[in-house]
Amino acid sequence: MSFDQLEKVAKNRSVLPSLILVGVGVLFLALAALFWLGGEWEKPQVVINGDISHLGLSRQISLAVSDAGSGLRSVEVAMIQGGKKVVLLTRTYPRAGYLSGGGPKKIEESFELTPKALGLKDGAAELVVTATDFSWWNWLRGNVTIHTSALVVDTKPPTVSVTDSPQYIKGGGAGVVVYRVSEPVGRHGVLINYNVYPGFPLPKRGEGVYGACLGLPHDIAALEKAFVVVADKAGNEAKAPLIMNLHVRKVVSDKLTISDGFLSAKLPEFAGHYPELAGTPVEQYIKVNNDIRKDNYLKIQEVCAKFTPERLWDGRFGRMEGSPKAGYADHRTYLYNGEKIDEQVHLGVDIASVQQAKVGAANRGLVVFAEYLGIYGNTVILDHGQGIFSLYSHLSRIEVSVGTMVEKDMTVGLTGTTGMAGGDHLHFSILVNGVFVDPREWWDEEWLKLHMLSVL
Repeated sequence: MSFDQLEKVAKNRSVLPSLILVGVGVLFLALAALFWLGGEWEKPQVVINGDISHLGLSRQISLAVSDAGSGLRSVEVAMIQGGKKVVLLTRTYPRAGYLSGGGPKKIEESFELTPKALGLKDGAAELVVTATDFSWWNWLRGNVTIHTSALVVDTKPPTVSVTDSPQYIKGGGAGVVVYRVSEPVGRHGVLINYNVYPGFPLPKRGEGVYGACLGLPHDIAALEKAFVVVADKAGNEAKAPLIMNLHVRKVVSDKLTISDGFLSAKLPEFAGHYPELAGTPVEQYIKVNNDIRKDNYLKIQEVCAKFTPERLWDGRFGRMEGSPKAGYADHRTYLYNGEKIDEQVHLGVDIASVQQAKVGAANRGLVVFAEYLGIYGNTVILDHGQGIFSLYSHLSRIEVSVGTMVEKDMTVGLTGTTGMAGGDHLHFSILVNGVFVDPREWWDEEWLKLHMLSVL
């Protein structure tokens, strides 16, 4: 072999290790890239919507499963009880591609779960969701998440018995129903026709004893439905009928004349709060007395939808000194130039004293509303607990703020003419779970002792 040939072989031998190193490096980068694309180690996420700790006769289950990395490969949902496994749902997803991605990033499923149809018995069980992704970890089997939820199958409804309820009640009247439930409850209360009166615990009466304060609408004509309705934590429902005698309220009518002077004095105030008002003065007035009145009513319902479960008040509700000017549930006909233009029902009592007289809290309570409220003008609403509220409106000035606990007779504002008031006075209302009731019952100490305090 010549010298040139020997020299060429030597050069090739010196290059070979470099080529091997380059090849190994390229292979390493390729493998790293592949594992970067498919070798993520983040496990799928499982979210079950709502509380499923108790399962009744039937339950809608909603869940979401997600994997932000390689995507979902499979999802299985099963119930397990006493070694028995019942598969409720199985989903498998094809790989979309090795470079473009694996399975879906998120899926949502809903299904009906009926224990008896699945052969499950009352008692402890588990809902198990198993989710796998397209990662190359776990010897190419992917990351696995096993989400287990312990629950109790309970298909038996509770028992409920009524221990106290009003024997007689009238439209616009109030009362208390007391009932005992055999097990911890989820939702519960009293259903009268289409009104629901939520219940609250009465620990002094014993374990499992609850009460609900009733307030019947002024125009109720019959007790079509009257039940205590309770549902346990699994949603099993039970009812107990209420036997009450209803006294239908007599209609009291009144007529009010709307003058041009009244319109010119009131409409600028409403226009400042409701710039959308348009039309003639009478048309604007009718809109305020109807549409804005309805909006105000809905706001009051919203405020009264949540109440303090404990009783904050005690004893007779106070009444501002002064002369009554309008009564509860008066049916008003509004006249303009002798013609009827509207009619409404007055759901409170108007009391007039001196101008800008101090208005005291009727009883101890929490301020839950203190601002302008359309036809009611400047308004304060107090939560007295257990569904009882008092409302003070047409105030010239509000003296309290939301969140303040006020004692009986503490000043909440001054009388005035704001809202749909023709003269300086206080409009006072009592509400029971959002229903306007007759305040005169709450001013009567004997009535309160007999119908409310003796029961509560």
